[in-house]
Amino acid sequence: MRKIFRNILFMLGLAAMSNSCIKEDLSECDNVKVYFQYMADGDTDVLYKYMKKVDLYVFNETGNIIGVGHYNDEELKNFAAKPSFKLKPGKYKVVAIGNAYQHTKVENLYSTNLDEIFIQHPHWGTENRVNNHDDNYMGQSNIEVLPGKHYMISDTVTMKSSHVDIDIFITGIPAPRSRTDLPVSVKIERSNAQCSFNNKVGNGDKGTCYPDLIYDEEKKCYRTDDFALFRMEDGNHNDEMFHDDCCQHILVVSDADGNVIMKKRIYDYIMENSDIIDITSQEAYMPIEITFMNGNVSVKVPDWYIEETTPDFE
Repeated sequence: MRKIFRNILFMLGLAAMSNSCIKEDLSECDNVKVYFQYMADGDTDVLYKYMKKVDLYVFNETGNIIGVGHYNDEELKNFAAKPSFKLKPGKYKVVAIGNAYQHTKVENLYSTNLDEIFIQHPHWGTENRVNNHDDNYMGQSNIEVLPGKHYMISDTVTMKSSHVDIDIFITGIPAPRSRTDLPVSVKIERSNAQCSFNNKVGNGDKGTCYPDLIYDEEKKCYRTDDFALFRMEDGNHNDEMFHDDCCQHILVVSDADGNVIMKKRIYDYIMENSDIIDITSQEAYMPIEITFMNGNVSVKVPDWYIEETTPDFE
């Protein structure tokens, strides 16, 4: 049964404290410190470039949530400033979620199965429209606290991307009469609605996303702005990281009256341009240019992106 997640404080001896502890009885001091790293698509830690906030969920050996810690921008910037906390002897799993802002909600937190705990947009399953996702990242690690003499356990959680950045450009349509009176709208049908705490999208959980469009005066086109969706691959298909089970998305463009004027399967678009678009990279990025001209519609990778990604050997 899904339960609404409410922010819970560290309990049962798990509390955020200062990094120092001056006591005769060291058993009362913090004994766990967790660091985070994100390598993106290279071999250098670039976490601070992509994440401003990390939430750390701590589960005991039976899979029950026992607390949530929060790391802000300043703590992530300063490697020595990570707050420590106390855990009783035992085995634990920690799950880190990066950039959980207004477009991210945790569901089913009290399940003991990480595949059944997931993040989603707060509007999924309601009458309100989903218009975006945060640039989420995830990571997890196991921690064991042994009984006996007090010592500090340090662990590093490696983060992985949970999202794909997408830019949609629409050209060949006249400029709008006002900022709110747009002649076109965009939606992504059968979009992945959820991502589990194991950083896998749910094949059966789909929804429709309605990204906001703006008119770009300089480029004379309609476009999305800072738009992201959950990943489109989950690694469950052996050597096929990208699979149509996880990419059933359909891009739909409609006129002001809601009449559909263009449809395109995202999976087909990616396969047609697989030599240019790498949807499996950590910082996956997918630009889409839709052009209306003389009654025809073309869907292609923008020329500027092809130029940027094509090596110049001259």
